[in-house]
Amino acid sequence: MKPVYAKTPLTIPQQVEHLQERGLHIPDTARAQLVLRRVGLYRLKGFLLPYKTPAGYVPGTSFADAERLMKLDEALRLHVLGAMQTVEVGVRQAIVQWMLERHGLRWYADPVHFHEPNGYFDHTEFLSKVTEEFSRMPELFVGHYRERYDLDVPPPIWMIAETMSLGGWSKLFAALRSQEDRDGIADLLGVRASTFTSWLHALTVVRNVCAHQSRLYDRVFATMGVADNKRVRRKLLEQSFDPRDTEARRLAPRLYALHRLTQALDPGCAWTADLMGVVAGYSAAEVVRLGFRPGWDAQPEWTTVGTGS
Repeated sequence: MKPVYAKTPLTIPQQVEHLQERGLHIPDTARAQLVLRRVGLYRLKGFLLPYKTPAGYVPGTSFADAERLMKLDEALRLHVLGAMQTVEVGVRQAIVQWMLERHGLRWYADPVHFHEPNGYFDHTEFLSKVTEEFSRMPELFVGHYRERYDLDVPPPIWMIAETMSLGGWSKLFAALRSQEDRDGIADLLGVRASTFTSWLHALTVVRNVCAHQSRLYDRVFATMGVADNKRVRRKLLEQSFDPRDTEARRLAPRLYALHRLTQALDPGCAWTADLMGVVAGYSAAEVVRLGFRPGWDAQPEWTTVGTGS
């Protein structure tokens, strides 16, 4: 039988003492208390994991080291969320427009376009959820639609699209029955359908981490597709990504997916160059915990628009 977690809670001053006893250098205890009141001990200790040893912390590790990584984490989360604005809207539009032109304005309501129900996607549940969410939306266009049109008929896809999250589009894309449709949509974004499916799932997780203010730095995710072009995949693994990250479980492969998608949706945008600026100034030992290897930002896969597919 497993024991019940029953550690005694610590006051803020006791938390500072606890960190000092573990070997953390804290020259300004008043500031440390202020930071701990704002972020909490549990969150702070997550940023100290790179410095943790069985006996405590690596000699010379300071409270400022944790603050430095928290600053990087915050900058990364904000920068990723900036890309997500482009990606969420762009992915939604690519799927909607492709399917709209070929299957009509209510294609999402027809089960013929989707695989049989499984543990990942059930069309009946999906349709019930999105139409219910649509009916509850307070926007003016929803009220206008309710007043003028038959509510027994599903609304057009461009209205339903406003209710769906990136996770919803990820599941819907993966559930499309037609390989031709999946290929056509993915091609609009310069990637193969299988890789696009993997990227959408991976980016949904990243988006949720950022939206809930969870720690992005030094995080380990599920595996994902790196790139659909074998040459680019090889170069990324050899020159851009940490060689220990053989299953693409660090943040760097996800940042590459955002690089590719933002460039496809807004060619020449500065998101990738700005990402390099966010990471600049941090040591190789700090950046490797994002899944990058030194010199990644000089590789053509990151600096040349249009590579990879």
